[in-house]
Amino acid sequence: MSKSERRLAAIMFTDIVDYTSLSEKNEALALNLLEEHRKLLRQIFSRHAGREIKTIGDGFLIEFPSALEAVRCALEIQQLMYKRNQSVPSERKILLRVAVHLGDVEHRDGDVYGDAVNIASRIQRLADPGGICITQQVFDHVRNAEEFRAEPLGQSQLKNVQMPTVIYRVLPPAERTMITRSDTLEPRRVAALPLAILSSDHQDEYFADGLTEEIINTLSSIPGLNVIARTSVMKYKQANKSVGEIGRELKVGTILEGSVRKAGSRVRITVQLIDVGSEAPIWAQKYDRELEDVFKIQTDIADRVAEALKVQLLKENRKFIEEKAPEDIGAYVLYLRGRYYWSKRTKEDLEKAIAYFGEAIEIDPNYALAHAGMADCYTLMGRHLYLPSREAFEKARGYAYRALELNDNLAEAHTALAAVLMIYNW
Repeated sequence: MSKSERRLAAIMFTDIVDYTSLSEKNEALALNLLEEHRKLLRQIFSRHAGREIKTIGDGFLIEFPSALEAVRCALEIQQLMYKRNQSVPSERKILLRVAVHLGDVEHRDGDVYGDAVNIASRIQRLADPGGICITQQVFDHVRNAEEFRAEPLGQSQLKNVQMPTVIYRVLPPAERTMITRSDTLEPRRVAALPLAILSSDHQDEYFADGLTEEIINTLSSIPGLNVIARTSVMKYKQANKSVGEIGRELKVGTILEGSVRKAGSRVRITVQLIDVGSEAPIWAQKYDRELEDVFKIQTDIADRVAEALKVQLLKENRKFIEEKAPEDIGAYVLYLRGRYYWSKRTKEDLEKAIAYFGEAIEIDPNYALAHAGMADCYTLMGRHLYLPSREAFEKARGYAYRALELNDNLAEAHTALAAVLMIYNW
């Protein structure tokens, strides 16, 4: 039986942001960056009396005899990575999350065990890219250190941890006098960022973009929420910026972000609602469903966001979502493809969009959204003179009126008709 030893220690966890996604896209690059990051970090650990316990996937588990040295090490790591990232192309940037907790650990067989290890592991996920999270226990030991400051993020109920954990964000030197507080931002002003694509097939980009727009439209229908328009958030697609940076640029208090993976008839959607001021998650959920359940997922997301921000999703809002659903999920997929090409605005892309909307209507002649999409396409075809204007606008008006006949509560139908009347009846 192996001998065990207990002692007080500071435990650090590190993690590379979005490493799994990078591995799926470019395994060779991911492995190259992983090895580079390990070499860089190992030279820093030793300078702060850090002992490498083990690597866990793309991260490290490190033990320190001092909470202060652990935090100093974390800061040196993030400062080094920041400088490195300024001089490399975007695809080679490495963003880390780092967390430190102080507690009693058990040493056995060269490994460490105990609640201190579990807590450090859990809070690491709450750090923002390029950021550092520490617990109250660590803060109590470093609060008088002059070289950094920390901002409270509040309590978090961590999985398999009985008592709530108080968490702080360590401010890098540039932010020492710029503490951001969530109460200076309006929490009901919301931005839904473009969903990241986790599918191996990047042809599914249309699905992620379309679903993002649908979520934005759904949230926009909730009274009491001020939701940022699609055109303002799409520029952050694949942007290498933290939630805090994006939130401050958009002047929002809350951000919804997530990812989507589509495989055949199944879809996996992961979303989290984040408070911009603290950059801490308010709510997170993973959905692994059949594709035909995508409307139920949208309703549930709207419900959870409304609940978290203390507004109410009314029966009319749920009805609004349900009425948009076609009889056949295939029509919805074709509609999303159509919207993807419609947003590109070129003649060739608008022709593709018209073809997809037309296929959706063939599958479900009563699908109002597809008729509205057709109206939008022909409006642009006439406006840009890709078709004779009178021919294009007559078609646009016909499809817009048909969309309203099918669903007079559909916002897209009213918008489509308004565009036709504004341009055609000048």
